[in-house]
Amino acid sequence: MNDQRHEERLTDLRRQVDETDDAIVALLSKRFELSAQIAEVKTAVALPIHCPDRERSILDRLPSEKHRRIFAVILEVSRAIQAERRDVSP
Repeated sequence: MNDQRHEERLTDLRRQVDETDDAIVALLSKRFELSAQIAEVKTAVALPIHCPDRERSILDRLPSEKHRRIFAVILEVSRAIQAERRDVSP
């Protein structure tokens, strides 16, 4: 491949990464909204925010340690969203 083709390939791959990132952000936004709704249900039935068994079941179904590391952060943020929602619920 010549330099021009490498440049075009790199541009195309970066465009695909950007599109993938946009899709991930949209899915995370949906997940975080669902987490807020879950907080409302947990509050209504007096359940704790942190459910280690549920988190373990989520992490255990993931295909690799890389995925588990990312999801550990997502779960942490989801707990924070639930705690925040619980604090502002009537």
